[in-house]
Amino acid sequence: MFFHITGSHSYDTCHAHDSEKVNTQKAAFDSAAKHGIKIHYNCVNRLTHTTFLLAEADTYEAVEAMFDPILELGHYEIVPVVNRS
Repeated sequence: MFFHITGSHSYDTCHAHDSEKVNTQKAAFDSAAKHGIKIHYNCVNRLTHTTFLLAEADTYEAVEAMFDPILELGHYEIVPVVNRS
């Protein structure tokens, strides 16, 4: 299954300059393979504090497990999508 993931946060809660939170987020994304997830792209719009990912996983539960350590860092909208090509 494919999942389009949009992550966002406000300017007030931005953690771009908080190395501990940046490392926590990096570790979560680096754990994708451990959870059986392939991230096809991870794009960021820093001006709008928004991240866009396309992830492939067998289950939603795998994606949820990957995001568990960073749930408090922002809002994540995870939508199952279909590759129609």
